[in-house]
Amino acid sequence: MALTKGTNSYVTQAEADAYFEDRLDVAAWTSATDALKEQALITASGYFETFRWVGTAVSDTQDLVFPRLGEYFDPRLGYRTNLDSTIVPPRIINATCELAYHFLNNDGLLDNTGTVTRLQISSIQLDIKTEPATIPLVVRNLIRPLLFNGGRNVWWRAN
Repeated sequence: MALTKGTNSYVTQAEADAYFEDRLDVAAWTSATDALKEQALITASGYFETFRWVGTAVSDTQDLVFPRLGEYFDPRLGYRTNLDSTIVPPRIINATCELAYHFLNNDGLLDNTGTVTRLQISSIQLDIKTEPATIPLVVRNLIRPLLFNGGRNVWWRAN
């Protein structure tokens, strides 16, 4: 399936190319084929579909979870603000680009079934480098304000 903004991706390839024009350390993006770039953007957008976000979808027939209705605390502004129901938040657009780049730069990342850091049998010892996180810190920081409960799985009870 080809990339279609609003259907299977939050970002077009042209928008992502423009985003990466102003960013350092983008060799994995600039050296990738157009097909790989589109696959990475579609995969990143699809990955975001699995999270619990603030607010509600604008329509029950929309293909992606954004745009949404609701409010969130914007740390850049320092106060709660409403989501614009007509657009995808810039945080999601930037995070999609960053996650797509991360997937391109770490081939096999999504196929990871676990990591052994040290294996020793008798006198033979193997130290294995651990893989990078599926979601890099830059993406976590971008999406955290838009995640339900800030992405934390905690609850408390007042007695």
